[in-house]
Amino acid sequence: MSRLIAVAFALALASTAQAMPLAPLERADDTVIQVRQGCGLGHQLLDGVCVRNSKVRALVRRCRAKKMRVVNGRCQPRAQPRPPAQPAPQPAQPAKSPS
Repeated sequence: MSRLIAVAFALALASTAQAMPLAPLERADDTVIQVRQGCGLGHQLLDGVCVRNSKVRALVRRCRAKKMRVVNGRCQPRAQPRPPAQPAPQPAQPAKSPS
């Protein structure tokens, strides 16, 4: 029984040794990925300053009451829709008389 265990252990080591890569794996560079713009849970980055979400929601409500929108932490007027382009009126053609 012990020989069977020894053989199984030797086969397990031999099969993993063949699966190992020859070259060392590349190391990850020290890139930092910022999550939630670095403000933390319950905050937003607004115009370069971390602000609580409740203050941002209050600002949005204030701007909507004035029929405006929030851009970079300030209320700005909404863009007015352009009127549809109307074709230029055609000049009247003089009536041709039969000759």
